Amino acid sequence: MKARLLTGIPMALASIALFIYDNSHAGEPAWGPWTLYVIGLIWGMKEFVRLQQAGGAKLSLVPMCGTVALLCLAHVLELWQQRPLGPAGKSLPYTVLVLAMVLSLCIEVVRGEPERFRGVALQFFGFFYIWVLGSYSMEIRNLAVIGPGAFAWYLVVNKWTDASAYFTGKAFGRRKLIPKVSPGKTVEGFVGGLILGCAGGLIVWYLTALRTHIPLHIFIPLSLVSQIAGQFGDLVESLMKRSVQAKDSSALLPGLGGVLDVIDCVLLTAPVTYYGFLLAIRLSPSH
Repeated sequence: MKARLLTGIPMALASIALFIYDNSHAGEPAWGPWTLYVIGLIWGMKEFVRLQQAGGAKLSLVPMCGTVALLCLAHVLELWQQRPLGPAGKSLPYTVLVLAMVLSLCIEVVRGEPERFRGVALQFFGFFYIWVLGSYSMEIRNLAVIGPGAFAWYLVVNKWTDASAYFTGKAFGRRKLIPKVSPGKTVEGFVGGLILGCAGGLIVWYLTALRTHIPLHIFIPLSLVSQIAGQFGDLVESLMKRSVQAKDSSALLPGLGGVLDVIDCVLLTAPVTYYGFLLAIRLSPSH
């Protein structure tokens, strides 16, 4: 518990400072969020590969992390230029992803080692899980007008939900949620995370442009759906770790585990939140 607080509190304060700066420079390139995005997904892929290697999968660390780095940089470049940069007006990062996957398949065929095919499947899952899902976080930040507030809310509400579920479960947890996946998670923690996470999200809503553009009766359902997706994202990574008999994705962050343990809840919820915001904007009276 002490290690979790000693690591988590400085990270939370640094994140709040980043959000405040980002919101006050809304018309400028989002260098802070972009930096977190690139470093977070590259390191997350590194931990994903290490977990799968521990489970016996034949994955190559450098090519996978290098591909994610190229994907992130191509994505940031497109967001910066506000237009597709791939051939014939196509998306540059998805062009890179398709070419990387085709090249990977060709390499494995030339190697001719059938026992490596499980690694190929995991490689493709890794690109989807880490980059495709994670890339929606920057799509949220790039939303017109509400982008900085939406990005701050997306991270705050999901991490606050995650932390609230942990502490509520520790204090009041009795009934196990899905014990085969995560023995420590409880129904009480799940519900407590939703309630406290929504309360934290309301603070961000009130302090940002979200209050002006998305009314409360639309915002609260969006918040709850995003939070549920985030808690399932945590369970997805728990299932992944149990499949290779690992407790944490790494020991990088004392008390919290690794980067993948920190971003697990925001990966799965990123596309849910992005499309939820698009729907919320469309349903808002000001639209």
